[in-house]
Amino acid sequence: MVSPPPASSETLSGTPVNAGPTLRERAGSKAGTLAVLTVFIGSLALDWRTLLPDVAFWDTGEFQTVGPVLGIAHPTGYPAYTLVSWLASIVFTPFGNPAYRVDLLSAFLGAGAAALVAVAVILLTRRPILGLAAGLALAVSPLGWDIGLAADPHALHLFLATLLLVLLISWQQRWRAGQPRSGRWLIAASIVFGVALGNHALTLLLAPGIGVFVLVVDPRILIRRWRLALGCMAAIVGTTVLIYLYIPLRASMNPPLNYADPVTWDRFKYLVLGEQFQGTFHKLPSFQGGLTIVWNVVHANLGLGAFLAVAGAVLGAFRNPAFAVLSGLWFLLTFVFALGYENAAIDRYYLVPLMITTIWAALAVDAVWRAVAKALSGEPGPSADQAGTERRSGALQGASPAVVSGVVGVVLVALVLAPVPGRFATIDRSQDSGARAWLDATLHAVQPDAVIVSWWNYSTPLWYGRWVEGTRPDITIIDDRTILDDGYGTAQNAIDAFIGTRPVYLIRVDGDLPQYKDRYKLVPVPGIPAQPSGTVYLVEPRSGG
Repeated sequence: MVSPPPASSETLSGTPVNAGPTLRERAGSKAGTLAVLTVFIGSLALDWRTLLPDVAFWDTGEFQTVGPVLGIAHPTGYPAYTLVSWLASIVFTPFGNPAYRVDLLSAFLGAGAAALVAVAVILLTRRPILGLAAGLALAVSPLGWDIGLAADPHALHLFLATLLLVLLISWQQRWRAGQPRSGRWLIAASIVFGVALGNHALTLLLAPGIGVFVLVVDPRILIRRWRLALGCMAAIVGTTVLIYLYIPLRASMNPPLNYADPVTWDRFKYLVLGEQFQGTFHKLPSFQGGLTIVWNVVHANLGLGAFLAVAGAVLGAFRNPAFAVLSGLWFLLTFVFALGYENAAIDRYYLVPLMITTIWAALAVDAVWRAVAKALSGEPGPSADQAGTERRSGALQGASPAVVSGVVGVVLVALVLAPVPGRFATIDRSQDSGARAWLDATLHAVQPDAVIVSWWNYSTPLWYGRWVEGTRPDITIIDDRTILDDGYGTAQNAIDAFIGTRPVYLIRVDGDLPQYKDRYKLVPVPGIPAQPSGTVYLVEPRSGG
């Protein structure tokens, strides 16, 4: 028989942790399993219905290309995502073209992250209905919904971070319960952390919270369980190194996409450490300004749930200090980084904080639920007879628990799903075929053996057409990255290297065009759908030039 924990032992949802059910008993219960499956299937169905159907511009086009051809992506290389998207391009073969398959991977990852949020909430509250509501809240939030609609390593980052959270909570509960081999869950979390680090550098921001969490749960782990600590470090380092070995090994094979050609240490470091973007930080906003941004992001995604999230963060600190530290540091460090980082799609960096606030909101609802149940049961103060209290509470709860949970569940789910119709039109990408129309028209219009001097937004779909679909193998695509790697230095030098020997085309930001018009004759190519700064020009030398 397991002895009860001391009075100071940490509790979850007001119950001693070592008295609670295991992960199998909680998440594996019929109600819990049904809630998790409902979240996964519902989220996947929603994402699949609104999924980007084909190739796209910007980073999306690159990620739709780099996986199927096993290339090297832009910094920080994203080797884990490249390998997973390559696998998805094979496994999802029956579902459409390679671009669509990689988009579909994001839908599965987004649905998986939402389902894991449901698991985490069930573990923390023992209420499947709260897990259902929290998982759906993440799935239908603007950020959570949108990340599942197109190829993006941030979808994998969200999934792995949520999986890591579930594994850490599971280890905490098993360790507090004194269960043997609980350390295996910490080893598993270490492996997932290594995979996440091989996917996105944002994972580094999760490390301080994990370290403090582990020490709060088990303060003596570095002394009495040093073998476990070393095993965790070995798992992290080994997993990360194995994943990042992909970059120099694949780069040495000269793949179709080979960003910065990272075969030497300097080039590898340039890519993996993101040296290209080290100057893309700005001064942090004032405390009030930063707080306003944070609140606006959370409120825009959770609505009234944002108020619950604040309450849940505070209440969680009393019920489970270790989880409060873990989740609080994940939220704070990721948001502070995002507030100072320049990125054209910075909203993606808020995904992990959004996941955390969703769980906090569920904890607040759980606290209210427990308080109401306690008041209705007429539970006396701590000095009263505990056995009598349990009998009265059990009699009340046994009367109609299914009815109460059902009513609460319907209300919660209705509130969570209420914004979906209004968001549908703005988030739906199922009719987004602009990049496909532009790509097909461009590849049809350019002359044989053409050279296209392009820039990132339009290079990526051109790469997809050239390398994934095998269309127009005669053309050469020179991007701003290629200009550097091939030693041209500038786009003008690249043009001069081919003009007069091969047809040369130019795609440039509109603001940069004057300098080229002064040097060359630029003839717009007809029949190509208009796109911002996406006009394709045939480059001809000026008379007498």
